[in-house]
Amino acid sequence: MTRPLILTAALALAACSAPSNNADAGADAGDIDQEVFFNVSGTAAMVPESLGVLADAGISSSMAGLTARVEEPFRVATGGDLGVFSSAIMDATGHFSASNISNREVTLGVAGGVRDDSDAGTALKVVRSATVLYDIALEGTKPSHDVSGKSWAIAKRFHDVLTAAVTETTLRSLTAGNEKTTLIEAGFILGRLVDASGLPVAGATIVASTADKQSRFLYPTADFTGTGAATSANGLFLYVHNAGGVQTFRFTVAGKPEYKPRTAGAAADAALVVTVYPGTTPPP
Repeated sequence: MTRPLILTAALALAACSAPSNNADAGADAGDIDQEVFFNVSGTAAMVPESLGVLADAGISSSMAGLTARVEEPFRVATGGDLGVFSSAIMDATGHFSASNISNREVTLGVAGGVRDDSDAGTALKVVRSATVLYDIALEGTKPSHDVSGKSWAIAKRFHDVLTAAVTETTLRSLTAGNEKTTLIEAGFILGRLVDASGLPVAGATIVASTADKQSRFLYPTADFTGTGAATSANGLFLYVHNAGGVQTFRFTVAGKPEYKPRTAGAAADAALVVTVYPGTTPPP
């Protein structure tokens, strides 16, 4: 059975896709006091909407050499490596996994992070990002089964294209007092709005739970040369943080009740990739 997710402080981690809740670990899903051990597995890949940009620039979309981490977002945000369940260098398949995790170590959920730990300096292939694989708030309970899903990586080249689309002026305004000029310095969410078939949804807008967050949602144009008033043919939206500590909030899709309210978070120097789909079952 496949079920949805999305988190909160998943930003102050490393990195939405939705996981598959596969094996029953033999515990009552509602019994949060019973300790259950579960496994996590999945694959990482570049955000699909970035593939054209990478191809045009002659940049490989391979995961080989990048680091995948299975993480607990809250524990990573507050305790650093204490929230890391596994960390490994990926090969070209992008496979990652973690075994024998206790649900008692899970506070908010489970995420898959992708980072470039090579000593590449400014030549880093990806920016630090995370994708939530299990969200306790959405599932209503701690994991009682194995978790699997897709973790999305944000290529540095694609990040730079999105930064240019937002413009330095806008970034400086949204990070007033901190004066950052890139999305990763500010901290951001890259949202992918899709329909039940996984196809991008154009012409939609996001509504933040608090008015002060509304102006921070931006919509890259189809050619990534600027931003518009609603999602374009690529279905993407951005949330730009203020370059400060972790903040969490909720958001909905305007006029589309089939899309459930989501909880998300942002922090400086981190990115969260969120796939927003109707209902509670992620598209194939």
